[in-house]
Amino acid sequence: MNNMKQFTLERENGYKIQGYKWDVENPDKTVCLIHGIGEHAGRYDRLAGVFNDNNIAVFAMDLRGHGKTDGKRGDCAPRKSVLEDVDALIDEIKKEHPNCPVVIYGHSMGGNIALDYRNRGKYNGDAAGYVISAPWVKLVRSVPKPLYVFVKAARKLAPTLTISSSVNTSVLGNPIHNKAYEKDELVHKRISLRCAVDGFDIGNALYEDTHEISGEGRKRPMLLMHGDCDKICDIAGSDRIFENQKATCEYIRWQGLYHEIHNGGPDSDGTEVIEKAASWICKLTTV
Repeated sequence: MNNMKQFTLERENGYKIQGYKWDVENPDKTVCLIHGIGEHAGRYDRLAGVFNDNNIAVFAMDLRGHGKTDGKRGDCAPRKSVLEDVDALIDEIKKEHPNCPVVIYGHSMGGNIALDYRNRGKYNGDAAGYVISAPWVKLVRSVPKPLYVFVKAARKLAPTLTISSSVNTSVLGNPIHNKAYEKDELVHKRISLRCAVDGFDIGNALYEDTHEISGEGRKRPMLLMHGDCDKICDIAGSDRIFENQKATCEYIRWQGLYHEIHNGGPDSDGTEVIEKAASWICKLTTV
């Protein structure tokens, strides 16, 4: 692992969140990284290495119900607590680098969380910018309305009940990275009912631009990126986010890349995506 160190974030009632940092001395920027459903922050070691080479420090955490963090596998909820976890990670960054600009980076479900945070998170306006990667706004395999209604009702009776997240590993990214994903013991393919409903409802509100907005986050610059061969999160969701937020958004539709754009597609390992994100972050002016 590239210069990675681990730490623990203590949350409510003794709940422990596994944190990671890929630090550099006197960084120009820091990144608060939020991963996707079923994975963990350690999978971003290659990205963090490139960021470190550009004097960007990276801090991340395993979300609730993921990786080495407490909780039932796949139960990344309730969203209020998840947003407060992001607050705690930013507090850790500020403690380590009090005068360094923070950029919030979210992929897939992490993109849904980061967009949510940009609208209403505690420190949303303090961020220097946002990098949003293949966000869960709309899914390629849309959920039939009767099934959604059933899941939403069942959530009230069994909120932490998990179902399959139906992740098809073969369309995540480059085959080399897909093999590593399959062998990773910290990866799972579960999602709780309350996590699923949070994702659907917030994704729909983001799409329609009806989501709650507070603070100055929407005024901060955003780099939005999505692969046009994504078979998990529908690129139409990112198209709509760009239409709604053109004034502050740079949008890249990466040709031929799969869902994990930082891991590429059949003919790419995603290096160009990581380098673009690093370059964009380096050029950000502070707020």
